[in-house]
Amino acid sequence: MYSTLLMIILIGAYLFYNSSKKVKFQHRPEWLKKLCAQTQSVRILSIGMLLLPFGVILYVQGGGAGFFAFFAYVMCMMSLVVLLNPYRYLTAYHVLGLYAVSLCIEFLIS
Repeated sequence: MYSTLLMIILIGAYLFYNSSKKVKFQHRPEWLKKLCAQTQSVRILSIGMLLLPFGVILYVQGGGAGFFAFFAYVMCMMSLVVLLNPYRYLTAYHVLGLYAVSLCIEFLIS
């Protein structure tokens, strides 16, 4: 469950980052250029993708702990967005591999 929530937070943060007008992009896929051309709708989509895990985390962990945990998760995922886009230390395949491993570990522990 947490792996999927973190992946949703990552996708929402990545879309929100890519909708910025201030960031200079060097290599961006064509589908992402087309998607981010509609800035307002992408921002609404990304905020919606961030609010869904926020509600689930608040429900599961409680009000206070969930609130602070969500913002810790967002800070972590925004750091990962920086590693993905401008620095290109990680690729989408790395992230999907980490997601698959963490999902397997999560199912084994449960």
